[in-house]
Amino acid sequence: MKSDADMVRIVNETISKELAEVGFAGGILVAYSGGIDSTVLLNVLAGLGLSSLRVLHVVHNLRPEKELALERQLIRDYCGALKLPLRIATIKPGSIEKRARGKGIGIEAAARELRYGILLREARKYGCGIVCTAHNADDQLETLLGRFLGSSSFEGLKGMPKSRRLGSRRLGGTVRLCRPLLSIPRSAIEAYASMKALKVSQDSSNDSPVYLRNKIRKYLVPVLDREFPGWRKGLESTAGRLAADGEILAGLLLEAYGKIRFSESGRSASMELKVFLGLPESLRVRLLTRCMRRLTGRSRLSYRAMREACRALSFGAKACDLLRYRLIIGGELLQILPILDFRKEGGYFFLVADEAVRRAGSMEIHCYWDKPEEKNDSVEAVSVSALAEGSFSFPLAIRSRKPGDKIRSGGKDRRIDELLTDWGIEGRHREFVPLVEDRNGIVAVLADSLEGLGYGQHKFRDYSGPLKGRSFVIRIKGAYF
Repeated sequence: MKSDADMVRIVNETISKELAEVGFAGGILVAYSGGIDSTVLLNVLAGLGLSSLRVLHVVHNLRPEKELALERQLIRDYCGALKLPLRIATIKPGSIEKRARGKGIGIEAAARELRYGILLREARKYGCGIVCTAHNADDQLETLLGRFLGSSSFEGLKGMPKSRRLGSRRLGGTVRLCRPLLSIPRSAIEAYASMKALKVSQDSSNDSPVYLRNKIRKYLVPVLDREFPGWRKGLESTAGRLAADGEILAGLLLEAYGKIRFSESGRSASMELKVFLGLPESLRVRLLTRCMRRLTGRSRLSYRAMREACRALSFGAKACDLLRYRLIIGGELLQILPILDFRKEGGYFFLVADEAVRRAGSMEIHCYWDKPEEKNDSVEAVSVSALAEGSFSFPLAIRSRKPGDKIRSGGKDRRIDELLTDWGIEGRHREFVPLVEDRNGIVAVLADSLEGLGYGQHKFRDYSGPLKGRSFVIRIKGAYF
């Protein structure tokens, strides 16, 4: 058994080694909670004599104010004794709870997101290239257990990396997150704190059974230690193998992700269908998840929902809805387009891959293929309309007007606003006139001159797809508003 002095030496040597591997470019910002782990980390870093060491304490406002005040004073006193610059950042009360509700995540996850956002901001503010946190080996094991219990993804089961990029390069340069205590057990940290007689704060929330990590630490780990003495090494070994395999998967995923084309607005995406369907299911799910994270801005997405969407498309579905987006197969493309809420967004947007009925206000838009025996029948068309030159292709979008919309008609591009003026459609009625669009642009404008009474239909005959020879009908019923 190692002595306390051996433990102190191991802690010092390990932290120095981990930092040397990452590098010291731009200084170090230490996340200091006042607890035993971060206090030991700060003590070691201060002993290295680094000239560009800064300290940040984040107040989450999830504990009683009396406890927080004592903690802040201890932190100020210790940083003062070490002669280190200290910054205390406070999260507004209720912000963590609000974020948790809005994103459908737990309090711990919401607090972590806000905390890392503050760490990144402060690091950039002071020109620090490294942010150090005090996660230890026991934290890693508890994290892995929690992810196993929560049916985590493959990536999640690799555990926390010792180092990773924090934030995006394009948003202000690279900052590295470093966890130099990650291979050090809690017992060694406790021995170090005892040998150095370090004063630490006690976080009452660590005893709360509300949080999964606390349940694992208090109830599960003691049972595993007693009944399965080798579980720690086994779990560490498994995580190591997963991390090695993950590097291969990450390369394949990055290659596929590079083939996705995002729109300039960042609200839609598309990729070749053969690329998507050519991937194994596990990679399809990961690719779709990464794409949806970028489109939605949500960090945590349901694996089950992603998998079901991928399976639906793989088994022949032409479209499916996912997180207020519609995934639609049209020709050789898989498109991911937003579903707009007519009432909230001041317009409407519908994707059509096959027969469907859509609503905008009191207006109904019926889309269907005519019957073969009816293909030569006459059709009642809307009283005024414009049809673009050339053929059309699926998927079709039926939407409301946007500023600058144009249609190719009569050998030239015409502004939709000009057409509506010529037709005598003014005021708010313009906002409800349906435009039909494919991936090449607007193919039709369907309107009515009768003060917003949108009744009529139009047949689209020039289509060279699987149903060539049949016409696709768009029929409008009811008033525009």
